[in-house]
Formats: sequence, C-alpha cells, structure tokens
Amino acid sequence: MDLENMTYREKDELAYDRNTPKNVLRELARYYDWRIRAQVAKNPNTPEDTLRDLIKDEDWMVRCNIGKNPNASSKILIILFEHEKSLPSPDTSIIKILYANKKLPTFAKSVIETLFREMLT
Repeated sequence: MDLENMTYREKDELAYDRNTPKNVLRELARYYDWRIRAQVAKNPNTPEDTLRDLIKDEDWMVRCNIGKNPNASSKILIILFEHEKSLPSPDTSIIKILYANKKLPTFAKSVIETLFREMLT
C-alpha cells in the first residue's frame, strides 16, 4: 500500500478502519499529523508494540486514545499510567480515562486515588 500517494482523508479512514492490516497501522502511527496517530491509537486492530510506541507521543489526544482502545491490554494501560505519572503535569483526561478502564488493575487504581484524587472529581 502506497501511503505517500494517499490523501489525508484516505489515511484517516485507514487509521479508523478496524480491518486495516497491522503493518499499515504501524506505518500510520509514524505519520506527522497527530489526528492520524490518534485514530491509530484508538483502533482495536493496532498491535501492542505500536500502542507501546505511541505511549510517549507528545500529543495528549494520542495517549488519551490508547486508554480508550478496547483491546489495550492491562500491561499497556499500566505503561501509559507510568508514563503519565512521570510527567511534570500529567493530563487529567488521561488519568480519568485510565481510572475508568475496567482493564486497569486495582493496584493502579489505588495509586491514582492516592496521587491524583483531585483529578477524579
């Protein structure tokens, strides 16, 4: 698939489509536009290694969508939480999404309640 000759809209549709092959999603995850990377982060077909790479994305919406990804494993969610926790200013939206995610282990939710209680209200 020749992504370089595709329009933005075509790339966006690929990033959103649950049937897009994993190798294409990996390539789209490196795209310069954060909106494409955010779609990839939310796509249930995105492979775990790609989600792991996106955890350190500079755009908060990309990281936020990892927390919304229905197939993000508890391991990925913990790595995302550890990353947010290490930032000088963790993003409130991401902390809330992680806390609400049923796959986030109880111990991590307890840490959120302790460290970020004010973000949950």
